[in-house]
Amino acid sequence: MKKFFALAILVLSLMACTDDGKYELQDDVVVYNYWTFSFGPVNDTLPGADPATFETVNSWLGHDSERVYFKDKIVPGADVASLEPQRYPLFRDKNDYYYEENAMHVADVSSFKILKRFDRDFWAVDSRNAYFDTLRIDGVDLPSFKVMSFTVARDKNRVYFFGKVIPGADPATFQEIGHSAYYRDKSHVWCGNELLEDADLATFQIDDYDRAHDKYGAFRMEKRDTVTVQE
Repeated sequence: MKKFFALAILVLSLMACTDDGKYELQDDVVVYNYWTFSFGPVNDTLPGADPATFETVNSWLGHDSERVYFKDKIVPGADVASLEPQRYPLFRDKNDYYYEENAMHVADVSSFKILKRFDRDFWAVDSRNAYFDTLRIDGVDLPSFKVMSFTVARDKNRVYFFGKVIPGADPATFQEIGHSAYYRDKSHVWCGNELLEDADLATFQIDDYDRAHDKYGAFRMEKRDTVTVQE
């Protein structure tokens, strides 16, 4: 299960390199220069880049006469001539959209659109499918597809958590419980996409973002802390 602790996301974001790097020519090679909280300044050599034909598109996208680069990574199959940056870290060419250095394999490029964006993550659709970042979601009922939050979307048939189906979830009644890691429908409780099989729906209450309890005891994320019945 993809974890989504708010503090962990913040820490990882601070540790990661940002989109404000730059390309430089150093000793006849092209490097991508950026700064991180963990390591300070970093210079990564672009593999195979031709200094004579290299061009900077923006602070995170560049190309030579044959290859496209996202930061210091080659983007396999990307078309140099039709390269078009979108909002970080998304870009496109005439054939596909790309998230960082990864092709999204969009089924219908001409109809692709972002529904909701959350920092660098997004939900999107084209005329055939829905998408969460690079994950293509097949079999979606597009007329009823709706983004509920950063983590969850639904259509009339299914509920999706980070783009993956939550088995058994009822889309008509599925909802977040407060501002927490927990969700419920008419019959079940989940932590993220993990079903809490022994949770008592009638008495389930949120204590904190990642803590909850029912009449039988406490939960910490997807695990029960105790199974002692409270008298």
